[in-house]
Amino acid sequence: MRTVSMKTYFEIAKGVVFLFILLALFFGGLKAYGWINHKLAVQEELDNAKLAEARKYKQYADNLVQANTEIVTSLKTEIDKLKKENNVALNQMLDEIKKRDEKITNMGLTIAKMDGDLTKIRVAADKTYKAGTDDPNAYEFKKVVYGFKDDKGKDTEVPVAWVQYFPNREPDKQWKTGVYDLDYYVRTIQSTQKDGQVNTNTQIWFENERDVASRGVKVPLDIKSSEFKQLKKETKEFFWWAPHLSLNVDLGFGLGSLAGGSDGSGQSILVAGGVSFSAMGYGRTVNDLDWRFLDLGVSTNGHDTYGKFTPFAYNLGNVIPIVSNSFIGPFIGYGFAGDVKQDIIFGVGLSIPF
Repeated sequence: MRTVSMKTYFEIAKGVVFLFILLALFFGGLKAYGWINHKLAVQEELDNAKLAEARKYKQYADNLVQANTEIVTSLKTEIDKLKKENNVALNQMLDEIKKRDEKITNMGLTIAKMDGDLTKIRVAADKTYKAGTDDPNAYEFKKVVYGFKDDKGKDTEVPVAWVQYFPNREPDKQWKTGVYDLDYYVRTIQSTQKDGQVNTNTQIWFENERDVASRGVKVPLDIKSSEFKQLKKETKEFFWWAPHLSLNVDLGFGLGSLAGGSDGSGQSILVAGGVSFSAMGYGRTVNDLDWRFLDLGVSTNGHDTYGKFTPFAYNLGNVIPIVSNSFIGPFIGYGFAGDVKQDIIFGVGLSIPF
């Protein structure tokens, strides 16, 4: 009858314990992943709420505002509205955009007004000619001015129109009126948010270069509203600088035949966790990447510790939505503590940015 040695029982026991440890790591990892994923989802929701809040209308001055930006998945309705205006020049512009195979990604409308109180017509004429005579060419000339306070709070007036009165002429020939050729300026400044969307800031003013006394004076126009509709950013690009810190779980294989190897059998297997830093990436934004590149990290299982380099990692969320923002990629490492000291390690790592 064949007997089973104590060594065999011991090996079986070791296998059972090892299996138990693997199962504990597996289910513990799932639980940890669920907790981390929940935290990330909550944080992402908070971040999105902050970004949405930052896109709301904000007024810095009467003539300087940040437009209210609404993120949409299609601008077709707005473009169709433009076409229905039946404006020849506008339709020509839209046709040219289409011919150039360009995509409209940002549309908006800013409405400004000039204060309706233009009653600041000087009581005395600004200029007269033969006033008080019967000469039919005698006239009084008055400027219609727009009053405002400049940046220093000083009351300032700039003429926007003029009136010429000939008291000695027939009633239908007594008045001449005109509007100055005013130059209107719209300054647009756009800033890109972390999610790739754009905030639009608008400043509007006019200048009267025809009136010598007012030349160079910027007259702010009161902005009533400024609204933009913007396509959700979907295009992807390479980011040379997309820094991220990540938590990692590694499955590694050490070449134990090297100096300091674990058991001299030629291979050792280890499971470890750690942190890493990646510098580059490719995706929609720096926080929504498909690929990450040049990842450096340190991992340990409490006994064995090693540094590692991951040349690239792919976002599993592209194929498994429930594990969004989880990256998997190959790594090569070098052990500097434990059984893997001075050992070369190869493996696969799963990383979750935080």
